[in-house]
Amino acid sequence: MPPTHRKFTVILEAESDGGYSVYCPALPGCVSQGDDRSSAIENIKEAIELVLEVSAGEFPGTTEAKGTAQSRADTPARIADEIREVLEGRELDGLSYSGISLEQVEIAVKALS
Repeated sequence: MPPTHRKFTVILEAESDGGYSVYCPALPGCVSQGDDRSSAIENIKEAIELVLEVSAGEFPGTTEAKGTAQSRADTPARIADEIREVLEGRELDGLSYSGISLEQVEIAVKALS
């Protein structure tokens, strides 16, 4: 079967010492970084692909029905909660909200058999 394409929302956070941290709320613990926005995006794509490969397409918030994975994890509410956590953490550290942005990345996911 040909791979399907899935979009994931990621949170980019500019670091005070340069570079970016990037998080994928749909896959808890899936984080990466890069020296610039472009490399951070490429690195999180790779991290997402590896998480999906290791988990064979199953991840928190996923249900399987007849070999098809359907994600319920990357919802607006989940993303909003993750953003709130990041912003609260920055506020506790005395940092501003500038430098936080959202991106959507598209990943080719191997179809489940």
